Amino acid sequence: MAAQNDKTQSPATLMDVAKAANVSIATASRVLNGSTRRVRNQSYVKVMEAATKLNYRPNAYAQAVAKGTAPNIVLLVSDISDPYFAAVSQGVVKAAAEHGLTVTISVAPTPREELEAVRKATATRPRGIIVAESEYVDAPEREPLTNELRQYESTGGRAVFILNRDLPFPAVDVANDVGARAIARLIIDSGYTRPVILRGDETYRTSRERLDGVLAAFADADVVIDPRATVNGRFSRTEGYAAIMQMARAGLLKPGDGALYEGRGADSVIALNDVMAIGAMTALRANGIEPGVDVGVTGFGDIPYSADVYPPLTTVHLPLEQMGQAAVGSVLAKRDAQETTGETGSSSADAGRLIYVQSAPDVVLRGSLPRR
Repeated sequence: MAAQNDKTQSPATLMDVAKAANVSIATASRVLNGSTRRVRNQSYVKVMEAATKLNYRPNAYAQAVAKGTAPNIVLLVSDISDPYFAAVSQGVVKAAAEHGLTVTISVAPTPREELEAVRKATATRPRGIIVAESEYVDAPEREPLTNELRQYESTGGRAVFILNRDLPFPAVDVANDVGARAIARLIIDSGYTRPVILRGDETYRTSRERLDGVLAAFADADVVIDPRATVNGRFSRTEGYAAIMQMARAGLLKPGDGALYEGRGADSVIALNDVMAIGAMTALRANGIEPGVDVGVTGFGDIPYSADVYPPLTTVHLPLEQMGQAAVGSVLAKRDAQETTGETGSSSADAGRLIYVQSAPDVVLRGSLPRR
């Protein structure tokens, strides 16, 4: 019995194209996978003609190896459930998709986990690595993180931070201290002089910048903050809720013996991010204190939910999606520069450059801060 021919043809391989073009496999790979190494024009034409004739489809991973990077961006965040990071991530994904890039999101809540995530990411040779979280100041992982990212950039990748860390890489920044001063001045001008301040961890750079701005504005207005009035809400809704609940149960918030501000109690809550403010409002109500009536409440960030809570939250607007988009733009600008000059790594002018998407953050006045 004659053997029956299989009508289904196997896809053409790189070896098939090289054989048809009468060139080496290495030359065919450089042409079809977009290598930066030059190929003679005659060989280029022969390879492309053979590939067209054989209906060859390049392998995406092989293209990434040849180019030195994969068509992918790795985004590191500390908490994907946080609306702040969700909005930044949305900006990154949208901008990347417009340029045919995919985004891999990794969660790294601590400096050690962040370093490990970067090490894993560099092994996949992505087009860029975007770190969208603030820094724990003086973390021992700072130096190895810098070294890891420098090595990654030397092979053609691009590292970009969202929020400044004073590291030798570009960073998208939003002038936290300016926004903090602005909302503190609004609070003072609205008649509030006895605030509770919900901050993040003392080693958290963003929290430090915002707290310094708030304290400076109150100092300029000769308003003295009760030492017991600044507490750690860990930039978390649940921890913000817990901090206010603890203060209320200790008798610090309402007027009375032992209350803040020599027994007068607090007249406002300044949360250094929106999710802490939302948690604080829930805790205040649980203790018979009505936000926007008995006390004023402010946040920082203007996450999407801040306008939907009751009362709507007065806050500092940060262009979160734009921050993500700007970070992708920086990654792509690096690639464009490399293709023009053939150089890898960050130039001295580019390293540590701050990319301001908003030099003076806007304060959004809503119902949680009525005038007194």
